[in-house]
Amino acid sequence: MKKTKNTIMSLCIAIVLLALLCGCIRSRVIITSEPPGADVTFKHTYRGRTPITIPIIWYWYYDIEIEKEGFEKIHTIERFHAPVWFYMPFDLIMEAMPFPIYDTKYRHYVLTPLEEM
Repeated sequence: MKKTKNTIMSLCIAIVLLALLCGCIRSRVIITSEPPGADVTFKHTYRGRTPITIPIIWYWYYDIEIEKEGFEKIHTIERFHAPVWFYMPFDLIMEAMPFPIYDTKYRHYVLTPLEEM
């Protein structure tokens, strides 16, 4: 009887630990531009062309530069706010979910053509 009880307890602990390993909060920003195909520099690092998805770890201020030949360069500092479930104690519960939770931020930039002289 005691051996069965220990086996059931071990199985329950293993299931809980596996559930904790499965889920997590995945934060990202999707940057688009008009016209598409603009170069994106995120945190002073070239990341690619729009549309682009960039993972973020911290909810804070980020330097973003958008540039394309024939258009004015855009330099901005964007603030990404954490969702409610990212605060204590909700974040512990959300991290323990057996499925990933996505937090996607969207930023769209409209480039202005350069004036011809």
